[in-house]
Amino acid sequence: MKSMSLSPSSWPRWVRALAFGALFGMVGYGVGGWLAKVAPGGLGLTDKAIRWSDALALVVGSALVLGSLWALYVSLDARRLGRMYDLEGDASAEETTVARFQAAVMGFSGVLLALPIGFSLAGVSPVLGVGALALLVALHTVMNVRVYRQADELLRRAVMETAAVTFFAGQLVLFLWAAAERLGAAPAITAWDIYAVLMTLYLAASLWISVRRGLA
Repeated sequence: MKSMSLSPSSWPRWVRALAFGALFGMVGYGVGGWLAKVAPGGLGLTDKAIRWSDALALVVGSALVLGSLWALYVSLDARRLGRMYDLEGDASAEETTVARFQAAVMGFSGVLLALPIGFSLAGVSPVLGVGALALLVALHTVMNVRVYRQADELLRRAVMETAAVTFFAGQLVLFLWAAAERLGAAPAITAWDIYAVLMTLYLAASLWISVRRGLA
């Protein structure tokens, strides 16, 4: 069986546009600093503040969920699924199962990214929330390992390249922001802010690597 990948390049244009739009959320660093001075309480949609990084995380999470739903929809048609992954003929039952599992992992990633925000807004106990997230992250890790093992060498190489690009790009962005913060030219950020930007960089790097390598 030819190994398949649910690469972002296989998503429809409107989903990819949404994902790329998340990247521009990094501009929110500067805007967020200004808003922090003008409205320290955040957006104030509820009694809990909604930060710019929350909005960024929700956009990335939504892109992952939408991509997952699209892949699941395509998997309903063996012929269309075969064309999506450049297979020789229709996708087999086994290939369809693999595609659906990978789509489920992608959607799970998006939901997992949004859960901390949802827990916070819902007033879930910190201990209970962290405990639930720890269990879900463990399950997510096992699922990701399975996806990686199902992949061929080309996809595994793409995954490693995506991780490398994310690391170096993230290191550069973090250094510049940390330096600006130390010099008093930028507001302080939290670990959640950093993670939201990191996930945005990862999604952007995944899109770029997938398109460059022709994975679809």
